[in-house]
Amino acid sequence: MKKTDKELYDKIDEKLSTFHEVPLPGIDSEEKKECFIRQIVDSIKRVKYLQIIAKRQSTEDVANPFNPTFNPFLAAVWHKQQGNLDEAFWLVFLATHFGKDNTHGWGLLISVYGKLGSSSFWSWDAIKDNIDDFKLWLYENNDLVKAKGKFSNHRKFQSLNAYSPTGTGSTVQTYLNWIGKSHFDFVKEATTKESNPRKLFNELYRSMDSVIGFGRLGKFDFLTNIGKLGLIDIVPDSTYMSGSSGPKKGAAILFGVNTSNKKYDEWFALLEKHLEIKFGMQVLEDSVCNWQKDILNYSYFSG
Repeated sequence: MKKTDKELYDKIDEKLSTFHEVPLPGIDSEEKKECFIRQIVDSIKRVKYLQIIAKRQSTEDVANPFNPTFNPFLAAVWHKQQGNLDEAFWLVFLATHFGKDNTHGWGLLISVYGKLGSSSFWSWDAIKDNIDDFKLWLYENNDLVKAKGKFSNHRKFQSLNAYSPTGTGSTVQTYLNWIGKSHFDFVKEATTKESNPRKLFNELYRSMDSVIGFGRLGKFDFLTNIGKLGLIDIVPDSTYMSGSSGPKKGAAILFGVNTSNKKYDEWFALLEKHLEIKFGMQVLEDSVCNWQKDILNYSYFSG
């Protein structure tokens, strides 16, 4: 374990030892507690990654899908720094929708966004008024796109279909409908109605129900991503247990009881406050999900 990781581990260990608001029978042994803390450390580092790159000066090469250094999150940062909020949001949306496959990386996203090597991209400006053209292109190139990659594990039930009610064509269409013509206007309207970052997260989470293919985890990932990148000032107010499997199982083990999603969130809110973790609800959601897979033997999970 790196020195900085050990320091963070020790800090969390100390904090947990003074947490008495709710019993945590799931970590009643050193082995279980060690495994749990290490998952928290990993989750904190994953959250910090986007927060760190959001503050760095990015370069144009990371925004080119045909450049080996391309990364949709770094590209989003670059576009934000250029004042192009539309493309920054759009890239985070695409990154969340397609995900990063362990074998092909961002291959699926690159093949769609980069039009399979065309001289132009399916950028926000190219697609916002041309959804029919996009669907036709996706339909005609479906097999070629599929050969370039696949959806990530979190998105494995998604479809590339251009015209089905639940396929990528419908997902993009409903995202366009949700945002409107401009992400700037979307953000301005949302923040005018609600300025509290936690309450605004909840408002956007609920309104995003209209985006096809973005269920509980898709909405949670997209919104936390745009929050960590500083595209909009939002912070998760909840672990959003409803509809989850791994996180809810982890919560039941940690707290030693099967109870309501509301009660779990109340307890996680107390734990988040005590641990003093930024984006704490995402950290706890992620860490209990990974921890419950094997509460005695630590394994690193990349995402």
